[in-house]
Amino acid sequence: MSTTDTDGILAKLQQAYDMVKADKPRDLSVDDRLIDDLELDSLDLIDVVSVLEEHFPTEVIDAVIDRSPDITTVGDLIDCFAASSA
Repeated sequence: MSTTDTDGILAKLQQAYDMVKADKPRDLSVDDRLIDDLELDSLDLIDVVSVLEEHFPTEVIDAVIDRSPDITTVGDLIDCFAASSA
C-alpha cells in the first residue's frame, strides 16, 4: 500500500487520527467533515498531520499544514497529501 494512493493515505490518516483522538475512536471516511464529524480543531489537525512525518517528506507535511485552513473533509486532506506528494 502506497502513501500516494487514496487508500494508502486514508489508512495512514486513520492511524494518526487514532493516536490523536484515542478517546473518540471512529472509522474515517472521505466524506467526514473534520470539525463537525470528527471534532478536530486546528491544533488537532496539525497533530494528525505531524504524526505522519515519518511517512511523508517534510515538504509534503509543510504544504499540507499551509493549506489546512482550506481543508474541510477527510477527502480534502487526502487530496492535499496526494497533490503535495506528486
